[in-house]
Amino acid sequence: MLIVNPILNSLIGFSSVQIYNRTWGQPDKKERKYNQIDIEEKESYRWIKSSIETKELLPENVKVTIIGDRENDIYEDFDRVPDERTNLLIRSRCDRNIVGEHKKLYNLLDNTIVAGSVEVEITGQKNRKKRTALIDVKFTKAKICAPTRLNVSQKNIEIYVIEATENPSTIPTNEVGISWKLLTTHKIENLEKAIECINWYKKRWLIEELFRVIKTKGFEIESSQLGDGFKLKKLLAMTLEVALQVMRLKLSLNEVNQKQDNLFNSNEIKFLEKVNRKIEGQTQKQKNPYNEQTLAWITWIIARIGGWTGYKSQGPPGYITIKNGLDRYHQQYEGFLMFSDD
Repeated sequence: MLIVNPILNSLIGFSSVQIYNRTWGQPDKKERKYNQIDIEEKESYRWIKSSIETKELLPENVKVTIIGDRENDIYEDFDRVPDERTNLLIRSRCDRNIVGEHKKLYNLLDNTIVAGSVEVEITGQKNRKKRTALIDVKFTKAKICAPTRLNVSQKNIEIYVIEATENPSTIPTNEVGISWKLLTTHKIENLEKAIECINWYKKRWLIEELFRVIKTKGFEIESSQLGDGFKLKKLLAMTLEVALQVMRLKLSLNEVNQKQDNLFNSNEIKFLEKVNRKIEGQTQKQKNPYNEQTLAWITWIIARIGGWTGYKSQGPPGYITIKNGLDRYHQQYEGFLMFSDD
């Protein structure tokens, strides 16, 4: 569970980490009668468990919105997690039975008018073009029904559902447009609140970027070879912490006056000042443009060590460039410590 400040778009840290593995020769879901198993015995319980751990860790005066993808669309989650300070914002996985004349949630949405539209910046991917998408927004209230097999305290739960669908005018040829159905315990009483929730849901992409840094193009965790699974889990836990540091550096370029909050100690700052003087060029365009000792100032140095030119024409440094720069920084810093005076 990754904690994000939605206003500053900054990463605070992890509130819960569940590392698990499947056993060899495990029967499939049909053999185990998966639908009849208690939620505590399912892998999907990790969503509920991490939410509960997060609530216990964060101060009681902090408002929390837990964001999850379709795998997190679990009735028990809506039954157990929300409270006065905790809301859910979950992407819908399947159509649900509801109380009312429409009987099904998606049918209710089909009969709901578009409340308005909003422009959303879409990040380019392998099968998706980078663009500014025009998103048509619907929202309505519904009361979802618990599956009959479940033994839960609430047989019906009131939620709000938001539908965000890309307008055909901005969908590129041969591409499927953006389409999200979001279930939330937040009260959605106007278009502004619906758009706010859509923008919050977009931040879920940060967890995907975290996994990208950990995997193939970053720390290549899947290529690790260790003697047993326990050691691999320990390595993964340590890699998560370093990957978080890489992401905090990258995101600091969007909040240029953000303090570095003791990510680097006084000796490291002293070393970075020396490095900065060495790598800065003679012209203004080649100088570090950020205030000294801010996180953005440090990121500029780390990225330059990683091979980034520093010119605006090249664009901002990416996660992998910063990761490579951080690797080289640690190597150089070890040498600095060896030859510096006490």
